[in-house]
Order: sequence, then C-alpha cells, then structure tokens
Amino acid sequence: MKRTFLFLLLCASLSAWGQKRVLLEKYTSAFCGACPNGHLVAEALAAQYPELVLVFHHSEVDAMGLPQSTEWKNAFNLPGTPLGIIDRQGPSDSEMALLPGEWEERLLEQMQTPAYVQIGLNGHYDGFSRSLSLDVTAIFETPPPQGELHLNVMATEDSVIHAGWGYDQSNYYNEVEGHPLYGLGHPIYFYPHRHVIRDILDGAWGTTGVFPPVPETGIPYQHHYDYPVSWAWNHQRLKLVVFVSLYDETSPAKRMVLNTTEIPLFSLAPTPASPPPAKLPTALKSFPNPASGHLWVECPSLTQSLALLSLDGKFLYKKARPEKTEEIDIAGLPPGLYFLQAITDAGILSQKIAIQ
Repeated sequence: MKRTFLFLLLCASLSAWGQKRVLLEKYTSAFCGACPNGHLVAEALAAQYPELVLVFHHSEVDAMGLPQSTEWKNAFNLPGTPLGIIDRQGPSDSEMALLPGEWEERLLEQMQTPAYVQIGLNGHYDGFSRSLSLDVTAIFETPPPQGELHLNVMATEDSVIHAGWGYDQSNYYNEVEGHPLYGLGHPIYFYPHRHVIRDILDGAWGTTGVFPPVPETGIPYQHHYDYPVSWAWNHQRLKLVVFVSLYDETSPAKRMVLNTTEIPLFSLAPTPASPPPAKLPTALKSFPNPASGHLWVECPSLTQSLALLSLDGKFLYKKARPEKTEEIDIAGLPPGLYFLQAITDAGILSQKIAIQ
C-alpha cells in the first residue's frame, strides 16, 4: 500500500506524464551574421510547438562560450554556425547537425518517437544565498534503447544583454528590407541573447550512475543536486533544462535524448516528501564593515571556501579551507559594495561588504 501511494505521489509531481518533449541544441555565435535569423526560426518553432525546448551553445570565441559547449560541438563535429541538433539524433549517422530550414521536419519526426521516461523536478532555490537544492525523479514508461544512460541538467539564462566584444551580435540582415532584423544594426548592440547555456552540471555529458544498465519501468530513480548559482547571472531569468540521454563515448551517432523538461528557477517549490533543508551554520561575520586596507572574516566551522566577489560576480579573492579567522587584503580595491561568500558543508553564506 505504501509503495502504491509513493508511486502515485511521484507521478503527480512529474511534469506532463506521458508527454514527449523535444530538445533543440543550437550552435551559435555573436560573430555569426546569419545566427540571429536562426534565433528567429527557433523561436517561431517554439511558439508553434510547445513540446520544443531550446538551448543555445555559444562558440568559444563568444563571451558566453563554455568548455562544455566546445566539447559538445567537437564531439558532433559541427563545422560552423548556425546549426542545430534535435534530440542528438540526425536523419543519418553522418548527418547530425541541420540548418535552420531543416529543423521543423526533424522536430516533427522526433515528436512521434516514444517518450520513454518522464522527469519530475522538486526542490528549493534561495535567492539570497543563491543556493539551489534540486531533486530529479525519473520514471521509465517503456524500456529504453540499450546503452549507458545519463541524467543531464543545464542552467540557461534568458536573456543575456550586454554590449561589447563577444556580445555584440553580427547581423547580415541589417539592410534586407522587410526582414525582422532590418535596420537593427550590424552589429546589434545590446542584443538579447536567449536560451544561453550558462553551465552543464557534472560536465558536458551529464551525471553518470543514476540509472542501472537495464532500468525497470514504473520504478522511480532519483538524484539530488546542490548547486551554487553564479552571482554573474540574472537568476530571475534562469531556467533548468533536464533530460535523460543515451551516451556512447566512441560514437556520437549512438547518443540520443530520450525526453526533456524545463522549469524556471524561481518556479521550484519544496516538496513535502523531501527532507527539511539543513540548518545553516552560524552567520558569516566580518569586521570592520565598512572596511579599508584589510578585512577580517570569522569563518564558520566546516567552511570549504571563502571568496570576495564584485557585484558582477568576478572573484577578487578566493581561498579553499580558510583559517578560522581569515585576513583579506583589500587595499587595491576601489570603493564600493562587494559580496563576501562562504561555502560550507551545510550551505552557502553571503554578506555585503562596503569598501571605502
């Protein structure tokens, strides 16, 4: 009886039980003049097909590039931008990446494939400490194809708006009358880069060891993540994109996304079935505040690392396993507000510091 109740509770928490969602991974660059048109194509498809989930990998030459995205691009041998891969499958083993005009046909094909697995997300995000606690539950509806299964969690930001190198968007359509990008500039300053992959938890290919070699249908498989969200990101625009995939180290053609879900970061709510969050240790203490020259910090017990960050998220000081009382030289920093952050075994503590 208890097992039946637990199964029903988990089913209720799963998003869209029985629904197949499709993942479009787009390879893009701020220096690609054709890419903003590819963005428009992807957005139009997402508006037409609610089953579509978008994530954009940026080139390593962009300010938004990631090593994981470069690894993803090299593994699938993408020759350039704008190209997209849908559910990490292609019409043939030698044709994985498609141009924007080919995405819809492939999308419709993937929408007809089995959902295989349903994914539920529960947890809590503390916007003050920027600490994310996430529980992922996966239940297989039908036996998946044979192979190594990975759980994947991506953090995406929508929209990233900056001006400068690596953000200004090249635009080949600036002089094409009638085009939506006509007259916006070449490049477009303060371009809203959407669906930007900010991080991929546990590396480019996700988390291993969550699923057995042959998972059973109807059995909940769960994994927990504790993750510090970067201060450099606009957390109000963050989403979590979660999917289960097949992974083959030697053959990209044997990799495949089985099903996907996404949720805005601030939509996460604690689940009654989850244990209560651990109590935070004693509050972070520092003196003097405002400070000049030197700052002394009293670190709580079990502090893993201590850091001082600028308001835009840049690390100005960082030390692993600090002393109980740590001295930070701040003589060279300009006056203003900063963030002091301590990562402990029980949570993340932060404090605003004024330097004068």
